[in-house]
Amino acid sequence: MMAAMKLHRGFTLIELLVSLTVAGILFAIAIPAFNSFVMNDRDTSQANSLVGSLSYARSEAVKRASPNGITVCPSASGTACDAGPWTEGWIVIYIDPITAANTSVLQAVPALSGTNTVTPVAGPATGITFNSNGTAPAAPFTLRICDRRGAAFARQVEVNLTGRVAASQKPGFSVSGAALACP
Repeated sequence: MMAAMKLHRGFTLIELLVSLTVAGILFAIAIPAFNSFVMNDRDTSQANSLVGSLSYARSEAVKRASPNGITVCPSASGTACDAGPWTEGWIVIYIDPITAANTSVLQAVPALSGTNTVTPVAGPATGITFNSNGTAPAAPFTLRICDRRGAAFARQVEVNLTGRVAASQKPGFSVSGAALACP
């Protein structure tokens, strides 16, 4: 009889229940942490997307030596600037000074995912234009990215008068280190 029992190895009901309890506790700890990780990553990637578009516009303005410069502005359609919110997307656009028909969209970024908001804090809410020498005469231009967690996790992207584009490195603080507030 003992030899037959040794051939059948497996888990007892108690061992199975203890394992399921430990797994449940681990999931209860891991899921909120993973959600926070996803939200932090979303904030960072959206700030980096803005920085990339602004930097691209500056380099194109210098490369093309356009008298009108290159503009980054909010756009829900992806074809023209509009007065809509930045969360609906934005474009990098070259406005031909001679023939309006030669105006072209150089980059179109679609609407942001998630519940984040992008709010213009300083400078024109309709966008910013980089001159052919890389400067931004409407600067300082500042956009703030906020999510539902509040100002402690906000990000900021700014363009200064010389055209330098920067994003805050620490959540909840501006590029210069001041505490941020979300609307």
